[in-house]
Amino acid sequence: MRERRDETLARRSVLLGGGADVPAEPSAKPGITASVPASSGAETAPAAEAVGAHARHDWVAQPMHSDAAIRAQTGQGWDDWIDAIDAGVGRDAAHPRIVEWVMANSEQNGWWSQGIAVSFERMTGRRLAGQMPDGTFTANRSRTLPVDREVLRALIADDENRDALLGFETEFRSKVASKTYKVLIARGGEPIGGLLFTFDATADARTKLAIMHEKLQVLDEIELWKAYWGDWLDALEAALV
Repeated sequence: MRERRDETLARRSVLLGGGADVPAEPSAKPGITASVPASSGAETAPAAEAVGAHARHDWVAQPMHSDAAIRAQTGQGWDDWIDAIDAGVGRDAAHPRIVEWVMANSEQNGWWSQGIAVSFERMTGRRLAGQMPDGTFTANRSRTLPVDREVLRALIADDENRDALLGFETEFRSKVASKTYKVLIARGGEPIGGLLFTFDATADARTKLAIMHEKLQVLDEIELWKAYWGDWLDALEAALV
């Protein structure tokens, strides 16, 4: 396995011209507020079929599910949920409190309660799409790769070569036996978020690798980092073939 890791790292270095310096790095840095592009009406306004013809509230952004879907699941439309949460826990309640209130006052499980809370925050302007409760943003990428899961896990857990593999200064923050791996990354000593890796084996001996880049400070960074990790997965896949 060690030989396979070394071979993969060597081939990736050739593909990327030395690793970290070739892929384009997002220009917006955490802590520096980048200008957010003006969104078109199609991006910010809920779809007509989701809103319905007689919506009582002006929605700032689209919910996670259509009005028809939430009505089928809960018996109430989104306007009803806005009214209920406003009258119940209140619009200024923290995200966990809204989730608790929904679970305590409905028959919805944790997953649906989270979705209702997130959608409420989006529709009322408290949360942007892709934004976490702490105000930061997350970028996600995944790929099914032609390699055994343990080989990928060993690559990410390898302290000696992980910086070269990922293209940044890294700090491994998980136990090797953990199902998911968390890695903090930095450039020139400046933190640029954390990576959460999940590894799911497929029936044909391949592995679905998912990357969640957390703690992004600016909305603009989401698409930039999605592009970066997409390119990284392209190079890794080519190195593994």
